[in-house]
Amino acid sequence: QAVEPVRLVDFDHPERNDWLAVRQLTIVEESTRRPDIVLFVNGLPLAVVEVKNPADENATLESAFHQLATYRKEVPSLFRWNALQVISDGTEARVGSLTAPWEWFKVWKTEAGSAGALGELDTLVRGVFDPARLLRLVRDYVAFEEDPDTGAVLKVLAQ
Repeated sequence: QAVEPVRLVDFDHPERNDWLAVRQLTIVEESTRRPDIVLFVNGLPLAVVEVKNPADENATLESAFHQLATYRKEVPSLFRWNALQVISDGTEARVGSLTAPWEWFKVWKTEAGSAGALGELDTLVRGVFDPARLLRLVRDYVAFEEDPDTGAVLKVLAQ
C-alpha cells in the first residue's frame, strides 16, 4: 500500500490554497490582542501586519516593530506558523522574519522584479503578498536554525 504525504500548502498551485486576510482579529491568550492584519493560508497564520496611523506623529516603524514584539510575547500561538512580519507607518514599510531584530526588517524594493513609482507600503504589499511569490518566500527563503546557547529554533527570512 502506497503512502501519500499530506501537504498543508500547495506550493505548486497557489490558487488551490485557501487565502484569508483578517483585519483586527481578536486573540485571547495571556492578554487580549488585535493585530492589524493576519494573513492565513489554509488556516495557518503565515503573516502578521502592523500598520500605524500615518496621522499620528508618534507612529513610527519602530513603534510598529515593538508592537509585534508585544504580540509575540502575549499571544505566542499566533506566531507558531508565522513566516514573515510586516511593519508600516502608513507610508514606509519593512518586512522581516519572526526572530529578526529591528535592523533586519528591510524595504521590499520592487514589485515583480522591477522598480516602480509606488510607495514603500504599496510596493511591499503587491510584491510580497502576490500568492505565488509569498509561497516561494515561505518555501525557499525561510531558514530554521537552532540557537546554540538556548536550543531555541529560530526562523530567519533570507534577504
